Amino acid sequence: MPYLPRIGITPDINDFAAPETEYVVRRNYADAVSKAGGLPFLLPYCEHVDDYLDAIDGLLVTGGMFDIDPALYRQTARKDFVMKPARTNFERALIEAALSREMPIVGICNGMQLLAVCLGGELVQDIQTEIEGALDHKPNQTASIAHHQIHISGTSRHLETQGEVHEVNSIHHQSVLPSDVYQVLAVSPDGVVEAIEKKDGGFAIGVQWHPEYGVADIDTIIFDGFLAKARDYSQRKK
Repeated sequence: MPYLPRIGITPDINDFAAPETEYVVRRNYADAVSKAGGLPFLLPYCEHVDDYLDAIDGLLVTGGMFDIDPALYRQTARKDFVMKPARTNFERALIEAALSREMPIVGICNGMQLLAVCLGGELVQDIQTEIEGALDHKPNQTASIAHHQIHISGTSRHLETQGEVHEVNSIHHQSVLPSDVYQVLAVSPDGVVEAIEKKDGGFAIGVQWHPEYGVADIDTIIFDGFLAKARDYSQRKK
């Protein structure tokens, strides 16, 4: 039986008081990893980041309905934010350690934003109030329905994208600012950054939409490419 790359998936955490607190993650994250040929593992928050990374071949940083502390990207908060410091600190430690190992990383939505911050980038704190003429990037509809187009604006070092325009879903109110520390791979028609890639080294890609829903053709390309790199990484470890 062929080896199945081990993919660590970061969960969210609910706000129930202990001891009823739960780690939560949507099933379709794990299903997308399994469909692409990987073995998904949930990563509960702890300090033993290197031990986790020793056990996996790729890191999937999931989305979440909360924001990253603006102080982490050299800004002052311009509104009240819902933040989850325990989750952000854990995921940040994972990303930074995975980058140092050149372990394959995919960051989705909030995960893309944190990847950008870890690489040295900054964020748009609120799209609707900061970007004139912006689309509604957090529509009142399920993420299983495509909401707007993205335009492939850069050539990836790791993914073979097909076509220049894709219809994707959308569930976010913040976005990544362009930066010299990563390449912008895709934008929406209003100029919002929709995908980034680390400029050198290993596979480290962030997407602002939610490819785990499988709404767009490019979603399969992302997960297949991620698992292929995780398989290569597992061979290098051996």
